[in-house]
Amino acid sequence: MNTKSNTFRNVAIFSLAAISCGWIGVGLNQLLGEPSNLESLGSLIFIATPIVCMLLLRLLGGDGWKDFPLKPRFKQNARWYIFAIVVYPVVVGITLFVGKLLGWVDASKFNVAAFLPVFVAAFLPGFIKNIFKKTTFRGYLTVKMEQLAKNEWVIYLVVAFVCQIWHLPYNLVFLDDAYQTMFFPYSKELFVLVSFVVIGVWTIMYTEIFFLSRSLLLVVLMHSMKDALNPLISEGFTVISVDKTLLVSPLFGIIPTLIYLAIGLYLKRIRKSISLGVAFLTITFVIAVDLICVSSPSYEMLTV
Repeated sequence: MNTKSNTFRNVAIFSLAAISCGWIGVGLNQLLGEPSNLESLGSLIFIATPIVCMLLLRLLGGDGWKDFPLKPRFKQNARWYIFAIVVYPVVVGITLFVGKLLGWVDASKFNVAAFLPVFVAAFLPGFIKNIFKKTTFRGYLTVKMEQLAKNEWVIYLVVAFVCQIWHLPYNLVFLDDAYQTMFFPYSKELFVLVSFVVIGVWTIMYTEIFFLSRSLLLVVLMHSMKDALNPLISEGFTVISVDKTLLVSPLFGIIPTLIYLAIGLYLKRIRKSISLGVAFLTITFVIAVDLICVSSPSYEMLTV
């Protein structure tokens, strides 16, 4: 079997394992008479199967480790690491600030000193979780799809679709309804639909920053920053009007999703049309502008 055929076969095996493992976990929980929550055996199967499958394919399926993006590449990616750290705080800050100006968001309980330890406590377990998640969907599936498809839109679609279907049992079964309602107080069906859109948009952004950096650690860090901001909502630091959640929810809102889409497409443009050196200068300028916005008095209203 030639290399491309082997890669195609292994991508198919990985994708099938990923999209089925969660439902196998749900079925096992039902067979054992156990509730299907995030502490269940079925949830462990859901989380662990993709990385176990990847390990087997790399060790026994002929994939090997030559294309595994393990090196952090700090020296080459200093500015991209800055981007990975600031992109979610900046976009979430802009979104909540807009919501506050329009009277949709109550940020009166937000305080940096109180939020910082909560942020750190949320960051560490999220970082560990994202090592598993990003190692599979970025460090394996994205890498292998790049070898099979030269069109980035094909890569976006396949990676997003597998990731979306993998999330389905989590969104429909494992995720606690009360916790979901904190972030998205609408029907489960709408939650799943919006999640599909959000994952699709995030896939563009994550794929492009991964292509620019070739660093698995960078995308793990970036996703962990996003997860660590969840207590803004779950711990009551900010409260969003129920009827405006679809617009300004940090995770599922239309406003941040459109911003992430613009960022992803801009990163694609940088990768395709600008030299790496100019790209670094451009993104540094964007980050500098964002940081100026963050430090402006109007932004500090969120800390009041």
